[in-house]
Amino acid sequence: MRMMIRIMLADDYYIVKKGLRSLLNNEKDFEIVGEAANGLETVELAKSLQPDILLLDLMMPGMNGLEVTNRLTRVCPQIRIIILSMHSSEAYVQEAFRCGAKAYVVKDNMADELVNAIRKVNDEAIFLSSSLQKHSLADLQNRSQLT
Repeated sequence: MRMMIRIMLADDYYIVKKGLRSLLNNEKDFEIVGEAANGLETVELAKSLQPDILLLDLMMPGMNGLEVTNRLTRVCPQIRIIILSMHSSEAYVQEAFRCGAKAYVVKDNMADELVNAIRKVNDEAIFLSSSLQKHSLADLQNRSQLT
C-alpha cells in the first residue's frame, strides 16, 4: 500500500484549482493539503505546510512559477515542484528545470500524465510531458544540475 502523497495546488484560476482537486481526489493515495492563488502566497503556504508535491502554475501573479521554484528549492529543497503550464517552449522548460522543478506538465494533455508525473516525482524521478519529449530528460536533468 502506498503512503499518502501530500499535494499543494498553486494556480491563480479558481476553476483550474477546482478541476485539479476533483481529478486528484479520485486517487486514494493523494491528499490535497492546501491551495494558493499567487506566487507570494504559494511560497509562504508551502513553507508552512511542507507538502511532498507542489503543483505550480508557471504564470502566477505576484511572483511567477519560476521565481517561486527558485526560492522554494533553496529554502525547502524537500518539496518536489511540478510546473503546470500552457506554454511548451523549450526556454520555459529548460528554465523550470534549472530553477529546480522536477517535472513540467503541459495543461492541454494533463489528466493521466499529471497523475503519472506526481507519482514519478514523488518517487524522486523527473518527468516531462509526452508532448515535450523532443527534449531529452537526461539532458534537462544534466543542465539543471550544472547551474
